[in-house]
Amino acid sequence: MPEPAPERSALSAGSPVRRWLPWAALAVVVVTCLSIAAFGSTGTPTPQDRVAAIAKTIKCPTCSGESVAESNAPASQEIRADIAERVQNGQGDGDIRAYYAGRYGDAILLTPSASGVNALIWILPVVAFAVAVAGLVVVFRRWSGEAPAHASAADRALVEAALRREHEQAVEADDAHGEGSSR
Repeated sequence: MPEPAPERSALSAGSPVRRWLPWAALAVVVVTCLSIAAFGSTGTPTPQDRVAAIAKTIKCPTCSGESVAESNAPASQEIRADIAERVQNGQGDGDIRAYYAGRYGDAILLTPSASGVNALIWILPVVAFAVAVAGLVVVFRRWSGEAPAHASAADRALVEAALRREHEQAVEADDAHGEGSSR
């Protein structure tokens, strides 16, 4: 009489729950982190916060590698004062950046626009990340789907014959030196 199959729990080795539980936990962590990053701001920014944020995205026209917010050059001080005046007059952040891009060229902006060829700068890292994650998923699924290799009867006989030959050669080598098999 055949034995009844043992009951499998939801967390047994081959269960779908056990396979997907780590992925679900990872998804919860990622969504939580992204939510905190996206919605963690403390309300409406003050005009000083807006000025500082805009100044960090505009290069100093006279300094090399510094933003207007970091530089103490006279040109940067004038730009910061102009940004503050424009913020007080109610201009939007994008309008202020567009004004400086029009006056000095797009190279003045530290953050490239997300249109045209510059859109690739924003899109390619996301696409590369998605392709990498998809590749990892495919590889992990292949690894987990492979059945362990089992030795056939012919394989076992071959290994047994090789071990027997090796043992016989070792015994003969001991006897050739007159030592016998007294080890």
